Amino acid sequence: MSAGEKRENGSANGDGSSSNSDNSGSRTKLKRGNWFTKCFHAAYYYLDDPPHHPNVPQVDWEVPVKIGDEIRAAVPVNEFAKHVASLHADGDIGFSREYEAIQNECITDDLPCEHSQHPENKRKNRYLNITAYDHSRVHLHPTPGQKKNLDYINANFIDGYQKSHAFIGTQGPLPDTFDCFWRMIWEQRVAIIVMITNLVERGRRKCDMYWPKDGVETYGVIQVKLVEEEVMSTYTVRTLQIKHLKLKKKKQCNTEKIVYQYHYTNWPDHGTPDHPLPVLNFVKKSSAANPAEAGPIVVHCSAGVGRTGTYIVLDAMLKQIQQKSIVNVFGFLRHIRAQRNFLVQTEEQYIFLHDALVEAIASGETNLRAEQIVELKNSTPYLEQQYKNIIQFQTKDIHIASAMKQVNSIKNRGAIFPIEGSRVHLTPKPGEEGSDYINASWLHGFRRLRDFIVTQHPMTHTIKDFWQMVWDHNAQTIVLLSSLDDINFAQFWPDETPTTSDYYRVKFLSKTNKSDYVSRDFVIQSIQDDYELNVKMLHCPSWPEMSNPNSIYDFIVDVHERCNDYRNGPIVVVDRYGGAQACTFCAISSLAIEMEYCSTANIYQYAKLYHNKRPGVWTSSEDIRLIYEILSYLPGNLHLLKRTALRTEFEDVTTATPDLYSKICSNGNVQLHQQQLILQQQQLLQLQLQHQQQQQQQQLQTTLQQQQSEQTQLNASNNIQHNLCHIPNIAHASETATATATTTTITHTTDLPENTNASPLLPISSLLPTVAPITPTSTPTTTSTTSTDGSANTPPPLLSTNNHTATTPTTPTTTNFTNTNVNFTTTTNNAANLTATAAAAPSPTAVADVPAIVGASCDVDNTTQQQMLALIQQQTQLQQQYNTHHNALQLENANVNLNCLMPTAATTASVDELLAATTTPTSNNINNNNLQLNAATTAVTDAQSLDIVG
Repeated sequence: MSAGEKRENGSANGDGSSSNSDNSGSRTKLKRGNWFTKCFHAAYYYLDDPPHHPNVPQVDWEVPVKIGDEIRAAVPVNEFAKHVASLHADGDIGFSREYEAIQNECITDDLPCEHSQHPENKRKNRYLNITAYDHSRVHLHPTPGQKKNLDYINANFIDGYQKSHAFIGTQGPLPDTFDCFWRMIWEQRVAIIVMITNLVERGRRKCDMYWPKDGVETYGVIQVKLVEEEVMSTYTVRTLQIKHLKLKKKKQCNTEKIVYQYHYTNWPDHGTPDHPLPVLNFVKKSSAANPAEAGPIVVHCSAGVGRTGTYIVLDAMLKQIQQKSIVNVFGFLRHIRAQRNFLVQTEEQYIFLHDALVEAIASGETNLRAEQIVELKNSTPYLEQQYKNIIQFQTKDIHIASAMKQVNSIKNRGAIFPIEGSRVHLTPKPGEEGSDYINASWLHGFRRLRDFIVTQHPMTHTIKDFWQMVWDHNAQTIVLLSSLDDINFAQFWPDETPTTSDYYRVKFLSKTNKSDYVSRDFVIQSIQDDYELNVKMLHCPSWPEMSNPNSIYDFIVDVHERCNDYRNGPIVVVDRYGGAQACTFCAISSLAIEMEYCSTANIYQYAKLYHNKRPGVWTSSEDIRLIYEILSYLPGNLHLLKRTALRTEFEDVTTATPDLYSKICSNGNVQLHQQQLILQQQQLLQLQLQHQQQQQQQQLQTTLQQQQSEQTQLNASNNIQHNLCHIPNIAHASETATATATTTTITHTTDLPENTNASPLLPISSLLPTVAPITPTSTPTTTSTTSTDGSANTPPPLLSTNNHTATTPTTPTTTNFTNTNVNFTTTTNNAANLTATAAAAPSPTAVADVPAIVGASCDVDNTTQQQMLALIQQQTQLQQQYNTHHNALQLENANVNLNCLMPTAATTASVDELLAATTTPTSNNINNNNLQLNAATTAVTDAQSLDIVG
């Protein structure tokens, strides 16, 4: 049922108001009431009374006008394409002159907008320079007890083609103006709201959500209920029930009505749409949905001038073409610019208007009913003309640059190549050129801009690329339409032996034989964790020549059957060359749902856009005739509309992040390709952790080598003491010990081997720090290191750019060696507290005092040995603590890393295994890299915050 057919039949006035005769009787009753009721409540009983609009001189915009030295007039339809081509000549100089003339004329018009500048109304304007002219602004009806100046809303009445006040152009509502907006909807008997913006674009808030996401919301005196939401590839239709809470229910007076919101979601962040066909279809559908007895169509974008003006001009010109076969964009835009400022805000939008009208004239009416499809399927002249219009786009080298690269040319089977803007990207492999390329294209369906991936039959050297594409983009349904042979089109899926790559493993599960096709089930398992993707492949080599037409649609229904863990991925459609068979399947699937939704099918639009994204898929008009033929047998009980239903997910501006392919994302939402982004994050995570592991191992090795050096120095000192007691040549022994202490060097060894269970067991002597004989009263100090909140301080690891180099001590120095861990106490051996080293190690100049030293050294020899034993025990305990710390901190850090870098719930299953063989970075590296990431994120957000107002 169409949106118009779904609409409830209300009163003739559209807001549930009674007739004029009933109004007269009601006024008589009011006279008997008190003065307050008469003055303040009457407006809400008689909302159908037209608001007062000052008489503004109307200009006949269809009359030729002289601007400068040129006369601008309406252009006949059969000459309009030539006229537009002349304006495009010399770098669009003709458009520049026309648009500049309109701009200059508006600057000279000093139309007042005093109410917009009123102090109490300024906060109701989204942008400072977008105001509402006083003579055409919408007046809100007074409410009981309100102040005088609260009738303001940033909205203007705008004329349509041969209809005054056909539209209301307004800004995207602000939270402070939600109640005013819905009062305007009720008071002006609005049945259709046209929204041409997303809530958030490029990280900036463009419009606030003025309708309930679910259930019911109340805005002032108007209650709004979301009844239904139909999400389509380029726009969404919401059915809203509104109720006035202050109206008394009387006979022939309804307090409720239905409003439809047509929300266009595919207008790009900057500029204009790539192709006008979806916009033209949206304008026609939304405009036709407005009942004749309803009030104006409310049109808004962000500021309510740029895209809003483009919509209004397109609608008026389409009606002018239909009724008079002439086009006068220049004259009409001049006319409505006097009703709201800056309509059609940029020259680019002005050019888009003309190009869209050229397309509309060439294609004609393309929304066909079922009986029209049956009539036209055998009309050869009609189909031949459509085919010529469909294949009008011709590719240039820049359009297929990736496909033509030498490294990628061997991956193409035939002469069908993906266009750059719509080709499917694979996760690139570092240092491998062309690793992101596969001969596959994104095609839109009824529901999403990325409903289908059309690709060729994989070759022997592209099989892994095919499964990588399925894995990267979370595809769970594969439609295989090509027949197999043992030479060129061989089997590319596994039977008993799994297909394995560096990231995934494809395993065959089961096979089911159907009447005309075979269904196979697979599971793709991650090599790095336990994430799994269930995939169903439907192989139908006889498509579309199946046993009977009903079998075709049974097959389509089976393809769209969703499994329990369906993850909203695209459908991969494969034929031999990624051509007509695959695109016919995509078109029939989408058009069947469209016929179910609105009882019309736009075959021309699907066929032309498919050609523009994958030129060469249609080889003759017979390919187009086949689509008409199959659709003519469409049964009426498929229920595909319910099977494929989606919900719109709105992005919060505070958490908005740039998408890799935002230009072609579905419905303006950031909800696709998250799996690809997560895979890239996993790869980055591995590189980060490997780098950090190497750094930490180098640091640990350096520390241990320093300890070994210091122990050598300690042994040399003890040997000196021993020699002083037993060796006569004291001077020679002293020189030898000094030389040993000053020539100790540290050499780098290879990285420690990975061991997730325990660190390598090192000799005790290598763990001993530099100490000297100490007095019996000296004891090691013990401290406890924890985070400020009392928990382990383990921030997420980020790629570090710090370079760590080991230095070689040339002389014994005072060393403060500390092993720190958040999970156990810190043992500190402070050589500064062990001051006996200097006293115990004689210098070469002190030989004269050797007899005194000899006696002292012999007395403390036993004490030194006891101290050495205590140090060995102490270092054994330290080694055990380090082993325990290494395992615990490694597991803990793995969880923190994955929680930080992979926020998507679908990819967080068993993330502990992802980091099974990695080590944790130092806290200094973590802090430094956190700062780097924060700075990078801020830069990206700032870089994307530039935008035009409209």
